[in-house]
Amino acid sequence: MKKIFLILTLLLFALSCGNKNGNNKTLSLNIGSEPTSIDPQITTDIAGGTVDELILEGLLRKDKNGKSVAGLAEKWEKSEDGLVWTFHLRNGIKWSNGDPITAKDFRAGWIRGLNPDTGGSNASMLFVIKNGEKYNAKKASDKEVGIKVIDDKTLEVTLEAPTPYFDDLVTFKSFMPLNEKYYNEVKDKYFTDEHTIANGPYILESWIHDSELKFKKNPNYWDAANVKTENVILKIIATDSAVNAFKNKEVDVTSVTFEQAKEFAGKNELVKANDGGMYYLLYNTGEKALQNTKIRRALTMAINREELINKVLEGSEKLTKTFVPTGIGLNGLAKDFAQEVPTDQPKFNVEEAKKLLAEGLKEQGLAQLPNLKILLNDTGSRKAIAEYIQENLRNNLGVNVELEVVSGKERIERTKKRDYQISLQNWTGDFLDPITYLDIFASANGNNRGDFKNARYDELTKIVKGSADPKVRVPAMVEMEKLISEEQPVTILFQKQKLYLVNPKVKNLGFVSIGGEFFIRDVVMN
Repeated sequence: MKKIFLILTLLLFALSCGNKNGNNKTLSLNIGSEPTSIDPQITTDIAGGTVDELILEGLLRKDKNGKSVAGLAEKWEKSEDGLVWTFHLRNGIKWSNGDPITAKDFRAGWIRGLNPDTGGSNASMLFVIKNGEKYNAKKASDKEVGIKVIDDKTLEVTLEAPTPYFDDLVTFKSFMPLNEKYYNEVKDKYFTDEHTIANGPYILESWIHDSELKFKKNPNYWDAANVKTENVILKIIATDSAVNAFKNKEVDVTSVTFEQAKEFAGKNELVKANDGGMYYLLYNTGEKALQNTKIRRALTMAINREELINKVLEGSEKLTKTFVPTGIGLNGLAKDFAQEVPTDQPKFNVEEAKKLLAEGLKEQGLAQLPNLKILLNDTGSRKAIAEYIQENLRNNLGVNVELEVVSGKERIERTKKRDYQISLQNWTGDFLDPITYLDIFASANGNNRGDFKNARYDELTKIVKGSADPKVRVPAMVEMEKLISEEQPVTILFQKQKLYLVNPKVKNLGFVSIGGEFFIRDVVMN
């Protein structure tokens, strides 16, 4: 009997070791960094967005191909002039605590997103709503904002101007609903740790900071029958440790650097995917030297971007001449938007860079360029990228550059406070229109953390957002790219390409090039 018991014990132990997540209904995925926030009206990082996509759903949602489809609203229509959109909610939809979800919840969430006291960096995404920007600027009351509750199941939205991508916008986290009763109960603890409420496929069970977040299937979700994976664990594992975690079956999915990917070349576990992420150097124009366009152009021209991509990054990323990425479905008039932009970024030219630097320093009344600091978080290949830039600027312009390596969370907080000189940044858009990239340099945009200001650029932003006509919008956005090329509020480095390790038992995982990173809801664990 003892022998049989021992065999059974060893068998159970072996089975449990064979699946460290406990069962075949759990997906474990590495998000790499701690979310700065998971509050849908506040968060701007990809990690926070990944959490929100698991626990929240808007009027519409994205499918795995990036198309907007019915979410909590089963149908919707817009007026002939494109100014009024009406959404009809499903019957019987509930929050995870059992409260009914009504049109009033959506109005409450959107008003909170616009409220200047909320401090949401994405408030400008809601400015397309009539009087939204005025309310955010405290020039109108919330009652004047064009969001009208017709009844519990019907929401009517009036826009400032026809917005052809509004059905994309309402899938974004800023447009999530708000359960006011719950919000008033938890107040400033809203969406921190255990103080969350869900209306999406999953419920947040626990959050061990800098370690992991655990989710379980939400039984009150309207489409729960089609959510096949019971549990999701989002791990927070540094890049250097990600491969070992994958090999040890601690995670089923993780992104990897091009160096790490070499070990898995030709293997089924290595997956490549399109990415809308743009890497760039962001200049804080509050710094005296960096206020000058010639100095910013000089810094750009002193960096050999082709060598950075081809030698340092071994061709793993894509060289681009525009801030809007290519090949991810952002269209111009007849083809990919970036292909219709005639202007290019300043080319690598050391002599011209030296000349521009001297002119810029004279204009700023500076004898020499002060020592500069580049802020970055040490994930992926960021340190290698920053070290290459550091070497280029020292060798080509005689500029001393210090690297400030911090956590991703600290980098975001410091850029919000403008506590930096230059920051190595990554921006991924939120919806399928080029303006989701270009408008971050508009003066009123909360994500304009370099404080770049250009009156013509602001005017063009309003033109784009004030028309549904591609023949008006596309030329205006082409001119915006021209101004970025001329003024250099950023040095565009490259367009990111995604590399992942995926356990073969994970089926139907989608990789999103814009508006997020993963499409998890269809995942089946074999």
